[in-house]
Amino acid sequence: MADKINGYGKAGVEMAAARAQGAKRAATSTQSSAAAQRPAAGDALQLTGTAARLKAIEARLATLPEVDQARVQALREQLAAGQYQPDPARIAARLIRLDGALG
Repeated sequence: MADKINGYGKAGVEMAAARAQGAKRAATSTQSSAAAQRPAAGDALQLTGTAARLKAIEARLATLPEVDQARVQALREQLAAGQYQPDPARIAARLIRLDGALG
């Protein structure tokens, strides 16, 4: 595809040639950056003991349910029986602690 823009200087600009040059530059740039990102032959990855422990903890946490159903059921029963009495001071203290942790 050849698009010519007339009126640009005296000769005009050949768009197909400009596109080809741009593509050639992009390809050269991509090749050189890929070569720079390629690891050396002797490179290796080693996990520290802490990273290995964190991975094990993460695996154990993945098996736990997100909600403690037994606790939810106990609270439902207390609510239904009219026995649930929240401690406003404890709730306030935890909200303040959460606010401080969130910054």
